[in-house]
Amino acid sequence: MKSKNQKRALGLLVGALTGGALLSTASIANAGVTLNVDDDRWVKIGAGLRTSITTTDDDGATSPTDMAVNNMRFYLTAQAMKDIQFTFNTEKDANDNIKMLDAAAKFHINDALNIWAGRVLIPTDRANLDGPFYQAAFDFPSVRKYPSINAGRDDGVIFWGLTNSKKIKYYLGATQGRSDVGGPNDSGNLLYSGRLALNLWDAESGYFNRSTYHGKKDILSFGIGGAYQADGAGTDVNNQGNFTAWNADFLLEKKLSNGGVGTLEGAYYSYDLDGVTDPTLKAGKSYLALASYMFPTKVGIGQFQPYTRVQQFDYDAAGSGTMDKTELGVNYVISSHNALISAVATNTDVAGSPSVRTFKLGTQLQF
Repeated sequence: MKSKNQKRALGLLVGALTGGALLSTASIANAGVTLNVDDDRWVKIGAGLRTSITTTDDDGATSPTDMAVNNMRFYLTAQAMKDIQFTFNTEKDANDNIKMLDAAAKFHINDALNIWAGRVLIPTDRANLDGPFYQAAFDFPSVRKYPSINAGRDDGVIFWGLTNSKKIKYYLGATQGRSDVGGPNDSGNLLYSGRLALNLWDAESGYFNRSTYHGKKDILSFGIGGAYQADGAGTDVNNQGNFTAWNADFLLEKKLSNGGVGTLEGAYYSYDLDGVTDPTLKAGKSYLALASYMFPTKVGIGQFQPYTRVQQFDYDAAGSGTMDKTELGVNYVISSHNALISAVATNTDVAGSPSVRTFKLGTQLQF
């Protein structure tokens, strides 16, 4: 007999599948609805939902089907006066409790200088600036191992801006980082992060990115970023080390002459824990590579976008070996990232463990 949680997840998934068709008829260009108070004040509200059904085969030992609500978010952004905004977003946790995701005050000085303060997304790599809703693949990359309070966020302040016709974007951040009582960071050192991105074709204005624009932009982007926190790794003051990480990434996406869209994405990560052990962090090097193609012809209400992605994490710890993951998937794109259905088969090999094969059917809706 199905549990109540399974029935609820199945209901949400079926609803999302049905809702995708309905949303497509509305031709939603951007998630959210804007309510204008006057010329300078407005409120924008929205929501996002990702659900999935996953079957797992662990070297012949088939596990029960897992029905999940992956993400359930509510979005609110308001402009209090010209060039001053605030954002408050929520997310469900593993126990289905609603928790704060983002809570930031935003000050726009000019295109070259913006200041965000509060709980903000740490600006290190493209994957984190995409978030789970704006990837080219359904699942968030598992080789990304930067620490955070929740879903890539931390409390602090970010300075960011655009120059050179918005083709160069920079971020500089100072956030709380590792600060747990009794942990290694007894001096209260901050986590410092930064990123520099260069766009040679269309610009990616704004704080966030996407790893596919489904033909709306031609992108050739290169980025480098990283983070550092003194005493940010370890278990206590007797086992403490500096946390240092950096990454490089690129995205190439082009709308072709036949109307199709080709996408190539890659990223490299390096994580160093200063030689200490920390069960919450991983030391090593990792990479991901993705290729996709969106067919130009609509089939029904959407377009098919098959993709393949490989990921590897090479752990520094003696005897840990590597984690290798290969995905073959297809997105049925109804309304860009606002309505899509995904199917993906994944094979994961971890040194010393049996191979794990999964098949996932997922849906994504935003408003």
